Amino acid sequence: MKKKDYSDVKRTLKKQRALLLRADKNLEREIESDVDTHHGDDVDIAEADAEREMSFYLKNRGQDEIKLIDEALDRIEKGEYGLCAECGDDIPPKRLEALPFSIYCVTCQEELEAEAELSASQE
Repeated sequence: MKKKDYSDVKRTLKKQRALLLRADKNLEREIESDVDTHHGDDVDIAEADAEREMSFYLKNRGQDEIKLIDEALDRIEKGEYGLCAECGDDIPPKRLEALPFSIYCVTCQEELEAEAELSASQE
């Protein structure tokens, strides 16, 4: 199989990664500064707790996306980018444009989500 040129995708992924890393650092500073400002009435404290919780959520989500981007960049280097991790078929270009770190084709993604939903409903 001929290795495709994914230089544009790599550039896009690296830009997104850099943005996420900057956001991560900003959230880290925000979380650290919130530790020292935990005072006021109950409403102020509850609001500060909610903001800190949201910051942790956004930080974790960003770190998860950075991991997915790193994995996509690794797949590009290995010549495996654009192939479904489940069935091995090509992932449609439109899906990769929308979500460049996709590892599943639409069909497999839908099947995995349906299985997860079924499993969750049985618990």
